[in-house]
Amino acid sequence: AGGFLNTLRNSYNFLALYAGASRPGAAEPAMIDRWLLASLQATVNQVVEAWEASEITAGTKALMRFVVDDLSNWYVRQSRSRFWAPDTTADPAAVTTLRTALETVSRLLAPAAPFASDWLHRSLTGSSVHLADFPRAAPAGEDGLRTAMQAVRTLASLARAAREEAGIRVRQPLRTLRIAVPAAARGPDFDALLPLLRQEVNVREVAIVEADTDLVRLAGKANFRTLGKRYGTTTPAAAAAVALLGTEQLRSLEQGATAVVDSNGTRFEYGPEDVTVTREVTSDWAVQSDGPFVAAIDPTITDELAEEGLSRELVNRIQRLRKDAGYDYTTRIALWIDGPDAVRQAVSGHQGFISHETLARRVMVGVPDAAVDRREELVIDTHAVTLAVARAVD
Repeated sequence: AGGFLNTLRNSYNFLALYAGASRPGAAEPAMIDRWLLASLQATVNQVVEAWEASEITAGTKALMRFVVDDLSNWYVRQSRSRFWAPDTTADPAAVTTLRTALETVSRLLAPAAPFASDWLHRSLTGSSVHLADFPRAAPAGEDGLRTAMQAVRTLASLARAAREEAGIRVRQPLRTLRIAVPAAARGPDFDALLPLLRQEVNVREVAIVEADTDLVRLAGKANFRTLGKRYGTTTPAAAAAVALLGTEQLRSLEQGATAVVDSNGTRFEYGPEDVTVTREVTSDWAVQSDGPFVAAIDPTITDELAEEGLSRELVNRIQRLRKDAGYDYTTRIALWIDGPDAVRQAVSGHQGFISHETLARRVMVGVPDAAVDRREELVIDTHAVTLAVARAVD
């Protein structure tokens, strides 16, 4: 519970820091806003049902899942660029959505955590949560969008696992992610969310394959326990005949149908409980799967991709240096970066990106030629790097 409340507080602090005193405004919601609000309503429905049945644990768990998984780990993380707007104001649709979600959560939480929920509600509205109406159950809507977003999140998780297995960090851009998804997840909403998946996985392009067999080979593993109940002494033969099942038969078993095989004159029938469908990688790509969801990443890192990856690592270390120097998120800086040719080339090729991400008014290659607030020597990808920052002088 402590971790959940910390996450909730951090989500509020994120809103307070980046949205400041701005109030929700009228604006066209983005797809991710619509998704979060639909997920919020679905959570309201679960909590209301649980509270009415006096199932406090079930209601609290549903609320915790929403705050940690949907709100913090997905919505806030994916929407950072809409809030982080040092030269302008935060996206009003994003501000409205996050405020609505946090206020509704505070009201849902009131029966289980009266003091924490009251603090959050007062911080957002200036009034006590215990004087507010409890949220009402209603149709959540956006069924297609919620299905599509779940598919994207599943694929993103698989792609991250594929990267980890291949030993390729997330900040290193890669060329291509190939994905397979069940037909039920496909549609206009899924296609519209592909840029989000591309950004999350840090690849240049996402390609959809028509069938997961373009990426993996399906195989069947016999379940001796269920087969034994039906076939008795012929169970070993029934198990061996599983190897004769074709790709489409395995796919139909996975979808709940039955399949039949004739082996040496004997007919064996299999149900979904008799065969576990597995997927075997057939290429040198990094591949992970979860049922019909498959994510395959091309692990090839070209010189161009390596250079971009190094620039992203530099940004990450500069952001830490900004924090160590005590800067707030709007502080403009002068920045010095020194290192071998690979570092200098990464800075030269991605200076605009580095400047934008770190709020550097000036980016200088070499050792500092003026007083600095913070300086650090470190190693990035075997490269010895020196970083230094100072407040920019207008």
